[in-house]
Amino acid sequence: MNLTREEALALLEAHGRGGAWMCHCRAVADHAAALGRALARRHPVDHAFLWRAALLHDIGRSVTHDPVGHGVAGHRLLSELGHDREAALCASHVLFGLEAHEAAQFGLPERPHLPERLEERVVTLVDFLVEHTRPTTLHLRFESLKQRNADNPFFSQRLDRAHEFARAFMHWVEGEIGEPVEGLFAGQTGGG
Repeated sequence: MNLTREEALALLEAHGRGGAWMCHCRAVADHAAALGRALARRHPVDHAFLWRAALLHDIGRSVTHDPVGHGVAGHRLLSELGHDREAALCASHVLFGLEAHEAAQFGLPERPHLPERLEERVVTLVDFLVEHTRPTTLHLRFESLKQRNADNPFFSQRLDRAHEFARAFMHWVEGEIGEPVEGLFAGQTGGG
């Protein structure tokens, strides 16, 4: 069942209960939409799904702020509500994807949970380019994630791989849109 924009917003509000993380979700949705528009000049983009998935990517933070667990919780929540595409993104945006054995370790179905579609990869990249509500650089965001999650061995060990995936995808996107992704967001404030 496809969510409307209004239904996605209502779902975030109902589960977010005013949490500060909701502002991050809105900022990621706005920036992902901007990047989607830039990519649409050369690629088909499902703009409605892109925005919904970006808005709901962290809905699992209504349950936990664990850096991996929030993706698992979001996957469960949205799966139970019948929103399978958005649920898949909740799981696959964590660390630019989880391999099958990693997914099973966290209680997800034992299969790869990777952002495969263009829209899923855009949301995942943009999530790494927005610190709270403000655009940042990939380098600074990963440094922040390393510092905040130093006590989480699994997450910390996987950050370098996620950084490489994000950097490679950002490089591809920049070739497609003809400008730096970080520059595309420089004039946007997000959080609205």
